[in-house]
Amino acid sequence: MVHLWHLLADACSAGNALLVPPQDQRFAMTEVLDRAERTASDVLAVVERPRRVGVLMANGEPWLRGVLTALRLDAAAVPLPLPVGFAGADAYVAHLRRVAADASLDAVLVDSSLRRFITSRIRAGLDPVPLLDITEPVRPHGPDRPPCGGGDELAVIQYTSGSTSAPKGVTLTHRNVASGLNALIGGLGFAPDDVVGLWVPLFHDMGLFMMLSGLANGSTVCLWRPADFVRRPLRWLTEFVGSGATVLAAPNFCYEQLVEAAGREPVPELDLSRWRLATNAAEMVRPATQVAFEEIFGRYGLRPGVLSPGYGMAEATLIVSAQSGHLGPGWRALSVDRDRLDAGHQVRPVDPDDPAARTVVGCGPCPPEVSARIGDETGTAYPDGTVGEVQITGTPVTGGYLNLPPAQQPFTPDGWLRTGDLAFLDHGELFIVGRLKDMITVRGQNYYAEDVEEIVRATPGIERGRRAAIAVSDGSDERIVVLWETAVDPDRASTLAESARERVRDQIGLAAVEVVPVAPTTIPHTSSGKVRRRAALQVYLTHRDSRPVPEGDPR
Repeated sequence: MVHLWHLLADACSAGNALLVPPQDQRFAMTEVLDRAERTASDVLAVVERPRRVGVLMANGEPWLRGVLTALRLDAAAVPLPLPVGFAGADAYVAHLRRVAADASLDAVLVDSSLRRFITSRIRAGLDPVPLLDITEPVRPHGPDRPPCGGGDELAVIQYTSGSTSAPKGVTLTHRNVASGLNALIGGLGFAPDDVVGLWVPLFHDMGLFMMLSGLANGSTVCLWRPADFVRRPLRWLTEFVGSGATVLAAPNFCYEQLVEAAGREPVPELDLSRWRLATNAAEMVRPATQVAFEEIFGRYGLRPGVLSPGYGMAEATLIVSAQSGHLGPGWRALSVDRDRLDAGHQVRPVDPDDPAARTVVGCGPCPPEVSARIGDETGTAYPDGTVGEVQITGTPVTGGYLNLPPAQQPFTPDGWLRTGDLAFLDHGELFIVGRLKDMITVRGQNYYAEDVEEIVRATPGIERGRRAAIAVSDGSDERIVVLWETAVDPDRASTLAESARERVRDQIGLAAVEVVPVAPTTIPHTSSGKVRRRAALQVYLTHRDSRPVPEGDPR
């Protein structure tokens, strides 16, 4: 019976390690496992038989050790988010309290990466759940009994980031995760000598499962914190190259930031020829980002095909589809009529210069462990080239959400998981076009939020800043509102917003559009960068109600 502790321990050797370049730290993986054994004894001194263990800290050796500790104890690891992205300490602690209650946490593991006042607020908010500081293990030996169980026992409860609804706990068994790690290793084409680089937060499913897949492959993993990348992208890239990393997984935001940084400051002398795979996933893949990244960094030895689109989710233990890591012809993009991307419609190819054209990026085929189809809520499958919901099945796929009644679980009548994402298949490759819940209906017409946001982004002068397209209804008046984060002066922002509004009106044929500049970091988003649209609507309403009311305004 598969048990993740044994699977990961068997893959470790004296040669593979966890590297933390910013702190110049190196831990042999055999050492990390030994430290996890000792930490497990520390936990048992406080909690006799833990079943669910929260892991709450910044990226680092203690975070990985916390997950391994939970596995050593035959407990389910529950990654918990950091405070970034929450509207203050109260909202953050309330979120943790809800997750702790839903998951029935027996303990929460923390380390010194959390600021003291946050730790004290969390301790008070989660009481009586104990917070255990595992910065360094205390006891000299591990538990007396070896790990047992595994198989269909829970190994991970991965809470969704809540971009469209309240977070839910994705239940993943040892069997789910083991199969998902195999799918990642094979689907991404991991090589035996690959070195995995990560800066995305480990509490996010991309961070967690890319970390574990690297360890299962016997690879060394280089770990940074998100701020190491966000503050100085090109400096981080220099460290990435210097670490010897060959594999990176990150959202489109990462590659877009590197492109923008290369336009603002000189690019260091780099040799990117050893970089073998850069997976672009976790959010919509922008074709413009793909093209610009390859063009700019190709001058420094980046080979064609390294930047590889993919599609995944926690519910599939990450990977659903991906381009192979083996160098080939590279990624594909198709230009299709944006007016024929509703569910049930056959896509219509158009010339890229057509006013109705939308370019969508292929995210590769599924690995053998996962099957995907395009269909409707009844489980009726659509033929290739027809837009519909992505539905998946396979050993890595979750059996459901924690504590959710059977009638509310997201499965079709024949047992396929409904992802909520819209796509079409072309020659076995998934082309994602949006989310069901991100479809905006105004005056009887459907529009993809991502389409509208991309039109605004492409307006000259509006390249930087997060955007959020939402539907607003004031009585009989329906319109699309696009919030746009910017630090430019109000007069300039107003001029750019009007220009963006005209572009949206011209390209989607809807006059009822408003583009609203807001301050940086205003738009709520998840840990993976997805806009939280319900919360964004409240931001708009607050912003609108705080503005002076012009004469004749119906408010």
